[in-house]
Amino acid sequence: MRSASHRVVRARSRFDISRKGVDKTDSALGLTGVDSIAGCEERRIEEVPTAYKPIQPVIDVQVETQIVGVVAKIKRVLTFNA
Repeated sequence: MRSASHRVVRARSRFDISRKGVDKTDSALGLTGVDSIAGCEERRIEEVPTAYKPIQPVIDVQVETQIVGVVAKIKRVLTFNA
């Protein structure tokens, strides 16, 4: 059984995303169409999709070098931060 990277490096720090003046709308955070459950607003935005660099270039390299093969694509539908 083979496994591919499932997460990539953060593009934005938790501080950067949570600081005042940052656009925290669902569309700006990458949460449009994604349910988000959190104990408080600060926790809600810590792991938003826009906090991370795109995974596709990493997957593409792994497929190209035949380390892995794509068997499914998933879409985020929920974020949960306690």
